[in-house]
Amino acid sequence: MIGRMRTEFADADERFHDPGPQEQWSDSLYFGGGDGRTTLYTRIGRRPNEDRVEGALGVWAPDGRFVLAFGRRGDTDEIAAGPVAYRCALPFELWRIELAGRGRAYARAEDLALAPDDYEEVELSGELRFAAWTPPVTFATGLTEAVAGNHYEQPGSLAGVIELDDLRLAIAGRGMRDHSWGVRDWQAVPYWRWFGLVVDPDNFLMLNNVGTADGGETSGGLVMRAGVASPVVRCATESELDPTLGCQRRFVSRATDELGREAVLEGEAISVAPLRQRRDGRLTIVNEGLTRLRWDGHEGVGISEYLFQRDG
Repeated sequence: MIGRMRTEFADADERFHDPGPQEQWSDSLYFGGGDGRTTLYTRIGRRPNEDRVEGALGVWAPDGRFVLAFGRRGDTDEIAAGPVAYRCALPFELWRIELAGRGRAYARAEDLALAPDDYEEVELSGELRFAAWTPPVTFATGLTEAVAGNHYEQPGSLAGVIELDDLRLAIAGRGMRDHSWGVRDWQAVPYWRWFGLVVDPDNFLMLNNVGTADGGETSGGLVMRAGVASPVVRCATESELDPTLGCQRRFVSRATDELGREAVLEGEAISVAPLRQRRDGRLTIVNEGLTRLRWDGHEGVGISEYLFQRDG
């Protein structure tokens, strides 16, 4: 049961949308997840008014390494750039994720900030399938119109193979996808905290906290428990940050949904990749963290994302 959330979208929403007039108008698709041994995220973002499409891939391998790959091309309707291409086999049901190119393999994800030149280049390839578990849903995210005013998300299974040089990683796991479009000004939000745990089609949650320009905070998300879904109306998070990098290390997030159900999500970030977004002399740090998660008797490994601004 989905309550008070939009669940109906047209097949055209699975493609890039007609852009608005704003310079930083963007259309972004994301797939992420894993099987507890290997975890990855992929993203393709189109900025048509700046004539570019960007593709990014991050892989936490079982041996502890973190592999990062990125590429850019001119504007196109094809949902592909750099190391990543998305092919829709059946709208809102089945996608193919194709990987190819070269990446940088770091001994640990934190080395992106602490030892950025200490990496080995690897050849990467792979193909995965994402099969959705539920119809797409959208809900309040806490974000302003300055970042992704339109969006939907879906949990599902993620399976396939990734090859890093001679290392072959077979994956049979679960994950989450999202599609968002509208203005995306990374520097317009003071901070956000974004996390969730995907267990099965009847049990998953997504929570977020977002800072506002006036010093306040908003929250959003969704709780699906025992097959009943409801949007989050309150969420407060206590975080323990890394003293050197400022990224997440541990957090406890307490949320309440519209049905009055309480959810407590605990996370321990075991490997965090500090990514950078620069524009006009401004610097945004997006910390993607491989995270052990616990909620409602369930445990799993997922990705937590902490964004903050820094002079630079």
